[in-house]
Amino acid sequence: IRVRKAMQLAIDLHAIARDYYKGTVEPYPSTITSRDMKGWGFPYDIWPQELKDEYAYNPALAKKLLAEAGYPNGFKTNVVADTSWDKNLLPVVQSYFANIGIDMEIRPMEHNAMLTYVETDSKHELVWREYGPLGHNYSPMGAINRLHSKHLPNWLGIHDSVMDTYYPKALAATTENELKQIMKDVNERAARQHYVVCLLQPMSYTLFQPWLKGFNSQ
Repeated sequence: IRVRKAMQLAIDLHAIARDYYKGTVEPYPSTITSRDMKGWGFPYDIWPQELKDEYAYNPALAKKLLAEAGYPNGFKTNVVADTSWDKNLLPVVQSYFANIGIDMEIRPMEHNAMLTYVETDSKHELVWREYGPLGHNYSPMGAINRLHSKHLPNWLGIHDSVMDTYYPKALAATTENELKQIMKDVNERAARQHYVVCLLQPMSYTLFQPWLKGFNSQ
């Protein structure tokens, strides 16, 4: 977990929001559930300060954590990159990692081949994918499923005995408030365990002519 924390601390989310996205996104990390689903997650604005500090830009602390984890000189790794997503942001992340001694090779891969490589063969070390597990509007059960060790959508390969307890708890929930609390716990666990190097949620836009009637972009 010290390595995962170090990788997060290496990323300047505020700089990415300002310089890469030109101020069109909020510079705050997400957990599994979108902040738009009020009451169903663990949004950044209620995080304790000590957790917020783990997502702040702090390359000096990142290097210290790597050394404590047994990597004083960093390490080499690779990332399988879905070519259907943003190809320009990944080199920015690569440079941030290089600043703390992580030498990350980028391995571009066509979408379907990447899915086989990651979900079926499980040969990856890191994976770069647009629709990752963070910041979505999944149903509660669907969101929990994605991080359960026995379920196919767990393409991150997470095996966390604590996380695995949440799915049966959710199945047994009898009230909405009970299920909301379980979802909060799931999101908080994901944030504290740093399963994912969290970046930002880019804005998406749908443009169509005003004379088009009865159109649903969904």
